[in-house]
Amino acid sequence: MTSSIIWWNYLLAAIDIVGLVALIAVGRKRAVGWLWAMITQAVWIVYSTATLQWGFLAVAVVKLAIYSWNWATWSRKVTRTRTAEHLAAEIVDNQYSTASDEDRRVLVEDLLATLYREGFYDKPPKQVSV
Repeated sequence: MTSSIIWWNYLLAAIDIVGLVALIAVGRKRAVGWLWAMITQAVWIVYSTATLQWGFLAVAVVKLAIYSWNWATWSRKVTRTRTAEHLAAEIVDNQYSTASDEDRRVLVEDLLATLYREGFYDKPPKQVSV
């Protein structure tokens, strides 16, 4: 084997490992996973073009398009998702709209503390603003 082929083999093996880490990150709902997956496909596109392997190019372009679409869809969904603090404040505001700001703040904190205690909320209670 020539040295350039060996170099590509090591590079693509490392990229595949990064691709596996990207899949783990995506499974954990981290945006960086989609970005790493897109980068790995970009490297495959460079490889397939440099070695004139057009089958690799077609697959890499399709996978890059799918990863890009999924990342865009996921990131739009995440920006629309409200935090538990926002939802708790909205619930309290709807139910107790005539209460004072201080009373509503205490109710939001109590709601979050209850959710935390019951295992529905993963952050310990803290002081929030309403």
